[in-house]
Amino acid sequence: MRRIAAALDAVDALLDGALPASGPVQREPSPDGGWGGSHGAGFRMEPLWEGRADHGAPGQEETGERLAALTSALEDRWGPHREVSLRALPSGEDGDGPVLPLLEELRSVDGDGPGPGGALLVWGPVVTPHGPRWVAVSTAPCEGDVPPMTVAAVSDVPIEEAGEPGARRGA
Repeated sequence: MRRIAAALDAVDALLDGALPASGPVQREPSPDGGWGGSHGAGFRMEPLWEGRADHGAPGQEETGERLAALTSALEDRWGPHREVSLRALPSGEDGDGPVLPLLEELRSVDGDGPGPGGALLVWGPVVTPHGPRWVAVSTAPCEGDVPPMTVAAVSDVPIEEAGEPGARRGA
């Protein structure tokens, strides 16, 4: 599948690229003026594909099939994934300090329409020349006229739910 190969290439590019050490989260526009990705302290995130039935692109069912194929390809590389619920990620509202910028951006993008919803499929740590990194992919479900979008994210800190061993927060 050509789309899966392109998604794997995008994940590899995220893994191979430099991650900002600090700074605020910045959103990158897509060629059509929508959301084209985000980066901030310790992470990069970008869309892999978006379903649009009116443009002949996949709907929710085909997007789910593509995510399953991508998951299988990533499991061939790194073994089984962990599922991390976005709803169980630290909120920063409990007074324990700031939340990782990636997690805040995942919530923010999800709340704006395109972005991951529900759960992240996470692998890591993955060994790279830049040190250990964590990879996550997810698909937001269709809601109204918002098409499903599959995204990939790479982080230099663990992507974990609150209370998981090794869960860390960043500034």
